[in-house]
Amino acid sequence: MTCHALPLALAAAAALCATAMPRGHAATFPDRPLRMVVPWSPGGGSDVSGRIVAGKLTESLGQQVIVDNRPGAAGNLGTAIAARAPADGYTILLADTGFSTGISLYGNPGYHPLKDFAAVGLAATTPIVAVVHPSVAANSVKELIALARAQPGKLNAGSGGTGGSVHLALEMFQLQTGTKLVHVPYKGSGPAVIDLAGGLVQVMFSTAPPVVPMIKAGRVRALAVASATRSTFLPDVPTMKEAGLPDFVADNWYGVLVPTGTPRAVIERLHGEVTRAVTQADARERFAGAGLEAKASANPQEFAAFVQGDVARWAKVIKQADIRLE
Repeated sequence: MTCHALPLALAAAAALCATAMPRGHAATFPDRPLRMVVPWSPGGGSDVSGRIVAGKLTESLGQQVIVDNRPGAAGNLGTAIAARAPADGYTILLADTGFSTGISLYGNPGYHPLKDFAAVGLAATTPIVAVVHPSVAANSVKELIALARAQPGKLNAGSGGTGGSVHLALEMFQLQTGTKLVHVPYKGSGPAVIDLAGGLVQVMFSTAPPVVPMIKAGRVRALAVASATRSTFLPDVPTMKEAGLPDFVADNWYGVLVPTGTPRAVIERLHGEVTRAVTQADARERFAGAGLEAKASANPQEFAAFVQGDVARWAKVIKQADIRLE
């Protein structure tokens, strides 16, 4: 078995088999600028996360970390570019949840998340929140399930587009609860949230940033967050587990990966610097200002296991919901 055939959960350890770099490479790394590929346009959560991390890495590494936005094909274009880069630590990928879902949604997105990349570290997460319009007669997840079962196909559920994390969270909810809602995809979460507040759709599984202000203003009602623990942005809102769905976990995440074959010492150095970056007070404040929660992984192996679990979780949902994109 070659290094490239190993699963991502073993990628950090498997980097020992990379022999392309001389023995002294890790000791001198980095001796030139680095490139951070962000496979989305400027302004979104991935770009914000990338720029926060890149700025901090520039300070700590003593070399410029240049953010290279490569949008296109739902994030697949930039990710494939990063996958083909030399495995020397000088090209890093700022990935998000779409990294986990692409292989199941598209079949061949131009990269394999578990074979072509080695995990470095988690940077941030943002919870997905189950919200309803105030007119909906449901003040809890249990009440929403009962209402949806009593009125199959009557509740409209908005999303930012087919195949996105918000849509997949909706599909996970239906699969786990035996309910049927009408999926209404929009071109972005912003318009969907506006129509939710206006009552044109009644339900949504939204990322936190666009709905937290509306929740606090009383324009929409939060029922639960889909993160493993309660959100710092909505501390009074229960988790899905607390609401009676123990297997419902759906975070949006942002993290750093490198091409498989990158020397382990380089991966460990980058992990240490990414962890240091996202745990600094000013960085945490900048993440919070964008609706993101700074969150580090204990080591590359922990992040690799997290990504591997995420790929498996969404592959199951996508297959059962029979979602396929071209």
